[in-house]
Amino acid sequence: MLTDPISALKASTGWIEVETVTEAEVVLTFKGYAPVLQVRVLKSGLVKYLYISPKSLATVLEEMRRSNGNKFVGLKFRFRKESEDKASQYIVEKIE
Repeated sequence: MLTDPISALKASTGWIEVETVTEAEVVLTFKGYAPVLQVRVLKSGLVKYLYISPKSLATVLEEMRRSNGNKFVGLKFRFRKESEDKASQYIVEKIE
């Protein structure tokens, strides 16, 4: 139940390339507040929410944020899930 018309980006086992367009925000979901980034999907140009709470995603994003002057905006990366399993880890790679 997002309160914003921007929809969430769903991860799969295929690579998705994105660029962050905002700093971290929170959105209200059916479970309460959740941290997100607004990202532009490079292939389509669509802006989506990316939930950033999974540890395997957050750890890599934090390293990239720190090397980007403590800013999320402008980060370009690609990500995917290791497997179709709901609890599988994210694989994240910085792109130029």
